[in-house]
Amino acid sequence: MGQEEDVTRIEAGLANIRRGGLGTTIQRAITARNGAYALACIVLLSLAFRVHLSGECSLWLDEATTRRGIQKPWPKILAGPSKVHPPLMYLLVAGAVEVLGKSETALRSVSLFFGCVLLVAIYELCLELGLTVGRALIVVGTIALSPFFIRHATEARHYAMLAAFVTLATTRALRILRGSTKTRDLVGFAVAVLAASFTQYFGLAYSLALVATVAVGLAPAWKQSRPMRRVALIGSLIGLLAALGFDAVRAAAVERSFEPSERAAHALNTALLLEFPREFSLFTNETFAMVIEPALALVGIALLSFRLRGLARLLPLGLGVVPCVAALFISSDHFVSARYLAPSWVFYHLGACVALLAAVDLLRRGRALGARAAWLAPQVGWLLLACVVIARLSEFPKGFGAGGEDYRGLQRYFLANLGADSRLVACFGSFGKVLFGKEYPVGSRPISLERFRPVRGVDRYLIVELHIEGPERTAMLESLVERHFGLSRQAWRSVPLVPVPHSRYQPPVLARLVHLPRHRVPARRKPRR
Repeated sequence: MGQEEDVTRIEAGLANIRRGGLGTTIQRAITARNGAYALACIVLLSLAFRVHLSGECSLWLDEATTRRGIQKPWPKILAGPSKVHPPLMYLLVAGAVEVLGKSETALRSVSLFFGCVLLVAIYELCLELGLTVGRALIVVGTIALSPFFIRHATEARHYAMLAAFVTLATTRALRILRGSTKTRDLVGFAVAVLAASFTQYFGLAYSLALVATVAVGLAPAWKQSRPMRRVALIGSLIGLLAALGFDAVRAAAVERSFEPSERAAHALNTALLLEFPREFSLFTNETFAMVIEPALALVGIALLSFRLRGLARLLPLGLGVVPCVAALFISSDHFVSARYLAPSWVFYHLGACVALLAAVDLLRRGRALGARAAWLAPQVGWLLLACVVIARLSEFPKGFGAGGEDYRGLQRYFLANLGADSRLVACFGSFGKVLFGKEYPVGSRPISLERFRPVRGVDRYLIVELHIEGPERTAMLESLVERHFGLSRQAWRSVPLVPVPHSRYQPPVLARLVHLPRHRVPARRKPRR
């Protein structure tokens, strides 16, 4: 009897092999393993390039504030060294600098690491959404070429961390909504949403949206679970909401601290509306970036929603579109920037790729082309991918820099040519003090253009334009120059720019050398006895 059962089992196994069941399983395993190898190559190449970039590029204004924040005592870092950001990023950067040293790359090491985490998290999210291994690699590879990713996954700021944590939380939320109650998914979800919330205050909005969706989706499972497990889940949810509530109180205090002039000045922030497609763009063509690509992203996000079931359908639209739309009504000027919504950029890019891949599939199934469609569709897809890669690489090195301008080059030039008998004057003096007083010192304390006074014995001043963008700030700069140096706007514009050296990835700092031989400060009189 036993021999007959063994024979039956062997015959069933052979039949399964003939039907391709085992072969399909092996093929899928090999594909997944090759996908992991390819993903590792993409991540390592991206890391190598960004480390190289970090060594070539100086810090910029926001990164200098990160350095200033981590130089405070540990209790202040733990409490939050910056009033406008939570403390998690500063804690991690301070710890990394303690271990790796005080170099620029050490300061950026946390962002460099979380850039790698973000690529892996996006690959995991693509697989969870039903994309094949090959298509998930296409999404990750094109993201690794995106200037938005390269810039913000290198500089010492919050944005790579924020996008990585929200993406990890989204994948685990999808698994939970599909019925997974594994401890690793629940714990991973809770850790990711808390980390996103304590990284940047905009992460709080993403975290609350994810927690609300998961809580509603888990309600049926709570009713069917055992009483003790139900109590544990409800208790965990209450603890999670309490932590998010604490962060929400801090965020409300930050909002109240802003001056009325810094708050929303218009019903709709049109500048931000234009910044989203420009910053999030994968392609270089202006028309494509401003019109066609956003439309593709919306179509792709809708397609991703249709693939899901139940409350999970809300996640692509809710995380990819709703935060960006809400941000248009809450701020103007610099209070909100596109990079603050980096998690939405992940869905923007993913949606655009999904829409293009869907177009390839539609072409493959097109009856008008008949049998040739199956051959033509992949070729069209690879051609589109090649166009994207070529378009981005044609911008090299422009668009691939970290930070804003090469302040290191200005430091070297000033010390070598002007340091002995000149002074540096920086517009927006607070930034100048941070950059050229501590990060890139120029031998003497920089002078704020807003509070300029001639220095006794000095008749040459190098006026540096820091963070001058837009006609309003340009007009302010020219007004200050006319007030303190007597140069009209036409005369100021005719002063030649100093040939400051620059990195291949960063533009030079704009600087003009101005002579004031008549404005010497008189010697101080001796006090009368």
